[in-house]
Amino acid sequence: MTLSETTKPAAVAAGTADRGAPPGHGGGPGGPRSLLRNGIVLRVASVFILLVIWWLGSLVVGERILPTPGTTASALADSMQQQTFWTDLQVTMVRILIGFAASMALGVLVGLLMGLSRIAEGLLDIWIAVGQTIPSLCWVIVAFIMFGLNDTATVVAITLTSFPIIAINMWTGVKAIDPRLGQMARTLNASRGLRTREVTLPQVLPAVMASARFGFGIVWKVVVIAELLGRTDGIGYRLNYWFQLFRMEQVFALTLFFSILMVVLELAVFKPIEAKLFRWRPEGAR
Repeated sequence: MTLSETTKPAAVAAGTADRGAPPGHGGGPGGPRSLLRNGIVLRVASVFILLVIWWLGSLVVGERILPTPGTTASALADSMQQQTFWTDLQVTMVRILIGFAASMALGVLVGLLMGLSRIAEGLLDIWIAVGQTIPSLCWVIVAFIMFGLNDTATVVAITLTSFPIIAINMWTGVKAIDPRLGQMARTLNASRGLRTREVTLPQVLPAVMASARFGFGIVWKVVVIAELLGRTDGIGYRLNYWFQLFRMEQVFALTLFFSILMVVLELAVFKPIEAKLFRWRPEGAR
């Protein structure tokens, strides 16, 4: 009996099962279970629930303090027609990207050292743990005092705030590597380069992706705080500007824009990268 013959009964059974399920019911491609499995219905429902709670909250506390979703969306649309909005966004994104790159480089390096070397772990673990507990506001103030109110101070504050958390993620990821896989690869006479590429890196990459997600969110927050305190441009400065005028619809409009931008980055950047790097994983484990 050939391999194709042995797979025929399973294929026939699967086809019969699919034909037996009424359309729109069960696990068919367009059925409710499929939609729930993909999270589409749940995500749409969560957005709707959030908007309803937001709208009810504005009715309770007053639109002057908590603008309605419609008022906020209108304010955001008006802001996006102004050149200053895009100029501030460009300045902020440049600071974010530079700070994120510096934080990832230092955090990944320190995390790898701590995970691979007991000496490095013993020297750094306490200080990394302490570093992640220091408020970002402290680092922003210290950086401004040391370097002045400039972009260098902003990047330094971003790096000092973000890299300890990235390092801890990398450290735990490296410590979780299964040594048995490396031993099996050595038993099969795999070269060091092959072991690194096919055994070590696939186990470390999830920690790198988790570090990137955590790090990017933290970098974004620190940049806004730094711009709010000591810069004359950027989204954080613009937030403070509208706050001083008590234009809460503009404050919430920028906050809404942050949320939309983060969703776009998650779906358009992080998710595709994750799918490409982890295509070897079973679909349910991604």
